[in-house]
Amino acid sequence: MRVNARWCDTVCRTGTFTARVWKSASRTPPLYPDAMTLAPDATAEEVLDGIDTSPGCAVKDSFGCLDLSQAGFEVLFEATWITRTVRMPLEPGWARVDDRFDDPSVALWSNGVAGVTANRDGDFAGLSNLYTQGDLGDAWRGATSAVASSFPGLPITGYEHGEDLDAALRNGYTALGPLRVWLK
Repeated sequence: MRVNARWCDTVCRTGTFTARVWKSASRTPPLYPDAMTLAPDATAEEVLDGIDTSPGCAVKDSFGCLDLSQAGFEVLFEATWITRTVRMPLEPGWARVDDRFDDPSVALWSNGVAGVTANRDGDFAGLSNLYTQGDLGDAWRGATSAVASSFPGLPITGYEHGEDLDAALRNGYTALGPLRVWLK
């Protein structure tokens, strides 16, 4: 989960980490949370303190155990954390693309039909923002190879739901546990 929070921090550039929460004092870009739990014992008060909780605020509950409904939030979606450790060559056609991140812990990859973001925090690699205009299974295989090429030997983590979760599980990922995204 922390690798995902690191990715949010890299994109938002306004966050702070505590032992149990990552959060941003100013509103984050669209599709990024304003706060994210890093421990299952983080409280709603701890998560919401110091963030802009006006309409549009989003909170990623990494353990699916907070109830933010009393603070005016509704569940946007639920998903499942996934992981896979793999050593594999880069799939043909995948290449690292120029990006705006001057950060060795971030790599953007594409094969022209699909793409993915890889990032690293400590001993974990993150896989996020996977998209495809082609076969979802092919995209997962290629994206996994790209992340593994970026950070060889590190376990890959991310989260998915629906058909993306199904495709990840068919491609060797293991489900770890729930997460919930809340929106006000």
